[in-house]
Amino acid sequence: MSTQNRYYLFKSGKLTGPLSQSKIEEMRSSGKLLSYSWMMDETTQTWSPIEGMPSENPFQASLQTLKERILSGAFQHRGKALSGVVKGMHSFGLEILMPKDSRDWNGLSTSTPLTLNLVDETHLKTSNAKVTFQAAEATSEGTLLRFSWHEAAAPL
Repeated sequence: MSTQNRYYLFKSGKLTGPLSQSKIEEMRSSGKLLSYSWMMDETTQTWSPIEGMPSENPFQASLQTLKERILSGAFQHRGKALSGVVKGMHSFGLEILMPKDSRDWNGLSTSTPLTLNLVDETHLKTSNAKVTFQAAEATSEGTLLRFSWHEAAAPL
């Protein structure tokens, strides 16, 4: 029995999925796929721009220019794709704000590296980084997750 690939779609900090290949083709035919910016195949766990958008590394910039960008982060945990807005990025790590109602990040291990897909919504670029979860803090906006860079400093 073969397992069909599942896909996730992403735009403006919102994640949609998982979706089957047939649903993706249906959305492509109807033009609805173009309302999203990025798509991830669950098998490769790599985000790709939809319909030929540029895919250069979004982090070829100084910390000052990052303040002018809308950055999001997405990762897999316990078979679920999770996403939030990047609130801070430093040489030692970054912070991602998860929505108030999101509890799916519970149980993140501080010892297991994750692949974090960083998305620059402003310049339509994406990059992957290895990170390690450090801590969570409840805020009035949601939960702030803190990650440290696992293999290298910030992908700037």
